[in-house]
Amino acid sequence: MNTGQMLITIGAIFLLTTVILNVNRGLMTTTTVMYDSRYHIMGISLATSVIERATGLAFDNESDTTDITSLSQLTLPANLGIESGESVNNPAAFNDFDDFNCYRTIPKADTIRLEGTNNLLIYKTLCQVDYVEPDNPEQVSSNRTWHKRIIVRVFSDSMADTVSMSTVFSYWYFR
Repeated sequence: MNTGQMLITIGAIFLLTTVILNVNRGLMTTTTVMYDSRYHIMGISLATSVIERATGLAFDNESDTTDITSLSQLTLPANLGIESGESVNNPAAFNDFDDFNCYRTIPKADTIRLEGTNNLLIYKTLCQVDYVEPDNPEQVSSNRTWHKRIIVRVFSDSMADTVSMSTVFSYWYFR
């Protein structure tokens, strides 16, 4: 083999090494994105189930059994949360939307392990319920309104970001 052939062979090996390293980096990035996506999909599922459970209840403790015709009948903003006789350990006993204020779920474990990992994810959920301004549902109201917003945050040590979902629940009274 002469010097020219040797240089071409070394160049080819260098190019092959560069291609292999780039393909490997691409595969590693794809795997990381796949794991992150799966973690966030699980977080979104947990947040959605809490929101669906909350919006399936009465708007307020007072509207559980009777119609409300005045804002003064609603729970005071400082008293949003569980009422006497209810327990944060038994969300099935919640009877109205604002019972989810300051509610933390029992940590949920994701039992399906991804191939190549030993991660057992533990998801924690925290809820916050507030009255919101009718014209701006992003702004918390210090007064009672016909609109309450729930923010559900799901987080895990294995997730880089917190999943945060919210919805506004309004009371409608038809005469």
